[in-house]
Amino acid sequence: MQIRPATPQDKPAMIELLKKSLGEGLIPKSEFLWNWKHEQNPFGPSFVLLAEENGMLIGLRAFMQWQWKWKDTTYKAIRAVDTATHPDHQGKGIFKKLTLQQLELCKQQGVHFVFNTPNDQSRPGYLKMGWVQQGRMPLKFKIRNPVALGLALAFKKGKGVSTTEDPTPTQTWDPRVFALMDKYVQNTEQLNTVLSASYIRWRYADNPLFSYNYFTDFENFLLIGRIKQHSFTRELRLVDCMLFNNPSSNRRINSSISKVVLPYCKKHKIQVISFSGQQYQSHQAALNWMGIIPVQHRGPIVTLRDLNMNEKFPELLDIKNWGYSLGDMELF
Repeated sequence: MQIRPATPQDKPAMIELLKKSLGEGLIPKSEFLWNWKHEQNPFGPSFVLLAEENGMLIGLRAFMQWQWKWKDTTYKAIRAVDTATHPDHQGKGIFKKLTLQQLELCKQQGVHFVFNTPNDQSRPGYLKMGWVQQGRMPLKFKIRNPVALGLALAFKKGKGVSTTEDPTPTQTWDPRVFALMDKYVQNTEQLNTVLSASYIRWRYADNPLFSYNYFTDFENFLLIGRIKQHSFTRELRLVDCMLFNNPSSNRRINSSISKVVLPYCKKHKIQVISFSGQQYQSHQAALNWMGIIPVQHRGPIVTLRDLNMNEKFPELLDIKNWGYSLGDMELF
């Protein structure tokens, strides 16, 4: 078995391997999607290793580049994402070999750490390779009408609604949204994704997987979200929040945000609103409209692995040092 970095010429074979290994599922495998996710990322192209045997591609491992800012220092990170093994070559340890070799290559290139949110099936394998659990992602919820939601749960209203159809309305992104980011001063007291106009455009406006809507007054706030259809209700996932002109200390912004978000929820029959508990703690004065339900640790389990953090790595395991959004950890 030969392991080597991917080249542009490998792309058709990589897409075919992903289809054979994972199927189409809810996320179709295509060169268009691969290009957006792994080549157009403003943090840089993904690190991709391939495994070959007798001239045939049998394994793939991709780490997406990411950047976090903390106390005025920018940290290079990788996000463990796509992996595939040919169905005829399962059980050869291809995933582990590719992952460990990719980690070593990234370490040599100065990457500081790895983060991801593996599911229950893949998490044990990551832990054996040195990943460490930070804990469940905290989430803040607002229930617009608890009685209606309770009835929907009891009788499973809406059961049978297709989950493959994105219920988020198509929205044209005003250029002023991206211009807002030119004056954004990021809080670096906690680890936050390095935000920019190019990141917002790539991650949300040009995302080929999901439609994202924005809420803004083009002056003080920008929220980004998408609608998630459940069998019994609809959820508005607010995946990112940016505040400008230091409005987090100004409670009047709370009213301005609620006046655009809550009518949207009423119009689109949304009963549940979710938000990152870490972002909520940072922006609570502007988000009191989210109600009194306490932040709950009900999100996916965040895992981390050290590459070049060394003695600072234990600080990453303290969730208080993070201000991540739902968009930072959302699978895409």
